[in-house]
Amino acid sequence: MNALVRWELQVVTDSPHSRACMEAEDTPTHVMLECTGVTEQREIYLGSRATIPEVLSNLGGMLGFWNELGWLE
Repeated sequence: MNALVRWELQVVTDSPHSRACMEAEDTPTHVMLECTGVTEQREIYLGSRATIPEVLSNLGGMLGFWNELGWLE
């Protein structure tokens, strides 16, 4: 059995803020590196202190991260 539980945030809003934390602009960089709303998922797939070059060199981790969030669908 998969130990990870699929995490999805189903929020529809016109706000430019992150749908996971509502604290900053919802950009890929914010979500991959800074967003407190997806910290646990980011650490699992991308590492706790990932940088943009590290994330971009880890395609499998990046795709797993976005898939876990349900944002690839």
